[in-house]
Amino acid sequence: MDDRRAVAWIHRRAGFGLHPDELDAAAARGPAAELDRLFGQAGQPPAADWDDAQLPLDPKDPKARIYAIRQWLDLMVGSQQPLVDRMAWLWHGHFVSAADKVRVARFMVGQIRLFRRAGLGSFPDLVSSVAVDPAMLVYLDGRESTGRAANENFARELMELFTLGVGSYGEDDVKAAAAALTGWRLTLRAEGATLVPARHDDRPQRYLGVDRVHDVPTVVAALAAQPVLPTFVAGMVAMELLGVTDAGTVGKLAAAFTASGLRIDALVRAALEAGMAGTSGKVVLGPVPWLVMAQRFTGASLGPGPRLLGLRAAGQVPMLPPNVAGWPGGPAWFASATVVGRANLAAAVAAATADGQPALEAAASGAPALADALGLPDPGFGPATAAVLADARTPRQLLALALTSPEVVLA
Repeated sequence: MDDRRAVAWIHRRAGFGLHPDELDAAAARGPAAELDRLFGQAGQPPAADWDDAQLPLDPKDPKARIYAIRQWLDLMVGSQQPLVDRMAWLWHGHFVSAADKVRVARFMVGQIRLFRRAGLGSFPDLVSSVAVDPAMLVYLDGRESTGRAANENFARELMELFTLGVGSYGEDDVKAAAAALTGWRLTLRAEGATLVPARHDDRPQRYLGVDRVHDVPTVVAALAAQPVLPTFVAGMVAMELLGVTDAGTVGKLAAAFTASGLRIDALVRAALEAGMAGTSGKVVLGPVPWLVMAQRFTGASLGPGPRLLGLRAAGQVPMLPPNVAGWPGGPAWFASATVVGRANLAAAVAAATADGQPALEAAASGAPALADALGLPDPGFGPATAAVLADARTPRQLLALALTSPEVVLA
């Protein structure tokens, strides 16, 4: 893989792709330098954010949720820290909350801010923050959990979906964690959660083989001590960024994760370096990261209404996952409804691409030039795709078809 293709691959997996002009500049820096640059950006505060004036602490404000989602899409499209925003999207699909239950848009935004701020830091610290995050406390009913009536929802998903996986805990562990996590309260007068001692069960619990567990720090410490945790998290990252789940690759990533003291940035860097060395499969882009990539590549702007309606038709709207397991992903994105929705969005992106944009000029020169502008690996578009693209009557039609091709959707 030459430098241009390697850099394009890095940005497809660790970001949301690149505009052709940005791809030229990144290729000139080289893959190793570009990887360093992405991780260097991760240590800086996000350059853009939400306007809290448009996010009142009011669960009945319908405009706030629309603004929160629309602004997040705009932040991803315009991101100057693509690795930060790519990881925020990854954690949103892992530590799932949904706006239709949470209702308070600022709580959802607060969770995404957490992922942007801490999504490449210490994994135990991230888990600790998620455990008392207002959106999560609402979504998995932690705000209703008291010493007299412990709610087990978050305690169960914390192990099953977030840190350890099925079969790595028992029902006694669920009950122990639920008791230790009781007592957190939310109000609409403040954004954070408060521990109310009278509502908390502070009795020592035996949890995952560890004694004297009684609060968030001791629950997270017990989780972090489980040998299965690095493998579980590494497997998720390997699937998300590399498209592979073989035991050898996951084991190496888990070892790097463990050696770093469970630092997420070390795990992600190890995954990307493995990919650059040839350990990589296909990753099916969901409609949101795919659309963000298409807009970044073309420079196209879409109206908020058509964009959200298009994403809804394609099956993925930010902050509105279908359930606590998140979006199904993979082959599920090849269902007929989502394929049609994606095709309609691609046509809208192509129509909104301004004359003079490199993507449109490349399309006017033909499929090989467009493949090069996208940084696709040789041979660019395969024979089946090339045959379809040959039927395009205009550069915009060619661009729309290319954006929905397997070579683009399978990043």
